[in-house]
Amino acid sequence: MLRALIVDDEPPARAELRYQLERYPDVQVIGEAANAREAWQLLEALPYDVVFLDVQMPGLNGLELARQLGAKPLERPFIVFVTAYDQYAVPAFGLNAVDYLLKPVSRERLAETLDRLRSLMRGVAPERSDGGRRAPSPEPAEYPQYVAASEGEKTIPLRLSEVSYFAAEGDQVFVYTRDRRRHLVRTTLSALERQLPPHVFFRCHRSFIVNIHEISEIIPFFNGTFTLKMRGNPQEDIPVSRNNAKKLRDLFGFSTPAGAR
Repeated sequence: MLRALIVDDEPPARAELRYQLERYPDVQVIGEAANAREAWQLLEALPYDVVFLDVQMPGLNGLELARQLGAKPLERPFIVFVTAYDQYAVPAFGLNAVDYLLKPVSRERLAETLDRLRSLMRGVAPERSDGGRRAPSPEPAEYPQYVAASEGEKTIPLRLSEVSYFAAEGDQVFVYTRDRRRHLVRTTLSALERQLPPHVFFRCHRSFIVNIHEISEIIPFFNGTFTLKMRGNPQEDIPVSRNNAKKLRDLFGFSTPAGAR
């Protein structure tokens, strides 16, 4: 059973989402809140598996509430943003949101989100003593916190949070940081892909692995593919291969543009 909390300052929006969720026998809406303060009180009182969270609300907004919840990752429920505004998608996924739904929410998109939540629930950590479930930590202990870069004979430890993307150039791999530094990494992209946290780093092309939190723009390109702009390196066009285009769309929850193939 997915125990859900709906947070939205508009009563009709809460009622519509509750109506849609109650179509599913394995979803139980056990709380509603009109603002972040009410939501926090409910989250302190009862265990929830998922919060369907609006972005723009009076007082503390949805992104800020999600950021506060992220400070306690072992007790953090899954977050699904539900909003009328598409410009917050990148920061939302930067807060490890499971999905980003645009109002009005279609039955098809909600069904996709619930499938994703069910898959995540099958892989969550053991139950808490109060019967609630613990969401996976945003940075699981089995994943490294640093990558070892090289500069001559020196080794430079870089935090993964500083990394914008990795690029294979000939037979070498380089790491590009958000402050536009470039360092050699003495490994392969395939080895990096196995070691890096998959909820943060995405293999968008055979020559590139990107930090999804650093993506600033997703631009349609030829034949259903895309190019990416990164915050720290906006002059670089990073390709997304056709094989990975669907994964990118699923990751950020958007459709192929009209006319694309």
